[in-house]
Amino acid sequence: MKVYRIEGLKLPEGRKSLTLGSFDGLHLGHLSLIDLVKKRAKEKGIPSCAMIFDPRVEEKKPEITSLSQQIGLFKDLGIDELFIVNFTPDFKSLPYPSFLSSLSSRGVEDLVIGPFTRLGKGGEGTIAKMKEFCSSLPLNLIVAPPVEIAGQRVSSTRIRTLIKEGKVKEASLLLSRPHFVSGLVVRGLKNGRKMDFPTANLGGKVEGMVPAEGVYYGYFALGKSLHRAAISVGTNPTVDPRSKEVKIEANLIDGAPFSLYGDRAEVKFLGRLRSQEHFASFSQLKEAIAKDVLECSKQIPKI
Repeated sequence: MKVYRIEGLKLPEGRKSLTLGSFDGLHLGHLSLIDLVKKRAKEKGIPSCAMIFDPRVEEKKPEITSLSQQIGLFKDLGIDELFIVNFTPDFKSLPYPSFLSSLSSRGVEDLVIGPFTRLGKGGEGTIAKMKEFCSSLPLNLIVAPPVEIAGQRVSSTRIRTLIKEGKVKEASLLLSRPHFVSGLVVRGLKNGRKMDFPTANLGGKVEGMVPAEGVYYGYFALGKSLHRAAISVGTNPTVDPRSKEVKIEANLIDGAPFSLYGDRAEVKFLGRLRSQEHFASFSQLKEAIAKDVLECSKQIPKI
């Protein structure tokens, strides 16, 4: 996949099929757009392309996926070219006719959008207005139908709410994959080692939306290797009651016969086991972790 940083709408020349949006989370609704643009591109023998914006259009909302995570997911989904547009105030104020005309002039033949997409200054470009304007251009506007699960529309807003509440299993159904965060493995307080539980701590700038505090079961991913894990998200009130920093610790169920420090890793959440608790002693914490690891091992298929 080719990745381009774009100023304005100066796309590389050549015929192309394009979908665009924030694509935060790259959920089932987004996947329907990507499937459509790939299908159109394949039929014509031209590149399938996606356009996202940096900074995000919805920059005040928590990111389900960071920009680097999005790039990796687009690559996995088989998009040929990804355009990352610099979302400046000037770009934001571009009228929708100018937006669509620019795309057409840069070789975009098919524009695949979601059913609630609005383009241009102030969101003036409604679906109806865009359809009418595109009829005067060699630009085929394709509007994908909404995707629903359990009678509700799949949306990034809905997924953010689920993750915030710790409902990662439900969020995964809308994402079509486990929700994940990523970061560097850093040295912790080595309490896991003292309790005979190999532990990997994510530190620095953790990418992806961190779920509600609690204990989860899932996978610790290092490169292409997956390791079953009991995952703690919280401030560790038993070990450090004054700390307000939320930490992500993965207790590796099947051991860790390798050095982890300094490596970039992902923590994938499959489900939630319990809320965070404060224990009266270190020994009680150790007993609780042992129970968590045992229960998590039952929930996660052995690799």
